[in-house]
Amino acid sequence: MLKNLDVPLTAIRAFVTIGRHGTFTRAAAALGITQSAVSRHVATLEKAAGIKLFERRGATIALTTAGSQYYDAVKDAVATIELATQQMFQGENNSERLMVRTSMPSFAMTVVVPMLGAFMAQSPLRVDLITSLSPPQPQDEFDVLITRDLTMPNTESWELLQEELVCVGAPHLVQKHRTQAPHRWPMIATTSRPDILATWAVAKDISPDRLHVGAMYDHIFLAVAAAIGGAGFFVAPHLLVLDQLRAGTLVLLDEQKIASGATYWAYMNSQTRQVQAGRNFCRWLKGMLRGRTSQLADGLPDLSRGD
Repeated sequence: MLKNLDVPLTAIRAFVTIGRHGTFTRAAAALGITQSAVSRHVATLEKAAGIKLFERRGATIALTTAGSQYYDAVKDAVATIELATQQMFQGENNSERLMVRTSMPSFAMTVVVPMLGAFMAQSPLRVDLITSLSPPQPQDEFDVLITRDLTMPNTESWELLQEELVCVGAPHLVQKHRTQAPHRWPMIATTSRPDILATWAVAKDISPDRLHVGAMYDHIFLAVAAAIGGAGFFVAPHLLVLDQLRAGTLVLLDEQKIASGATYWAYMNSQTRQVQAGRNFCRWLKGMLRGRTSQLADGLPDLSRGD
């Protein structure tokens, strides 16, 4: 137990840094202070605790049993403090940062994140992406909202894309089941988008309640992975399976694309100070999405008609 609770945080940070780097010398270099200063910090901590935290073995050191226990207890807290402080200072210069929020995790992971490098390569902005399914509140801090199911009335908005649905499956599964009636196909679905399977079925003049739905997944990206593995056929937004279709890990059951009635939107937060940067990002994203769809949609494998 500490005899003196007024222990400087710098001493605890020095202790954790030694634990990370393994020597006083490396810890001093990481902290930007002298080795003797690191030793003084450790001495302060050991005096307050009344125990030895390190065993000195010539040029090397090792944590004692008590030191190891203490290190395990405080290392994550110190890392959290360091990260939060770094983010706070970085946040002060928000003229070089754009906070993009989206309510579509699968869209973000599959489409937006892989493209962000291209945007940041041509822009001085750093883009931070967060996901949230909740409607935005006035006090929420973000610059641009990308969504399909949320609205922000009376704000500047950009229509990014009209969603189209396709039915896809692993090549071997399409070959096996293509001669069967659709209601016999093994289907998979997602709890986050229960609407897309019913929309596709109605457009195909198939009664939704006749579909054979097996596995259910939380998110589209999980269902896509299951479809690649042959777990069943999946009705997906075309945009989210373009890479798999191009690679041939998934193929179309037919060439028909069905409008889901959903639209992807980008909304500018009326409270943002990054108005022009937000506009530039929305304009760029809209162009990239349109280009992605038109370039990759040509020449995709369709095994529904056989060889």
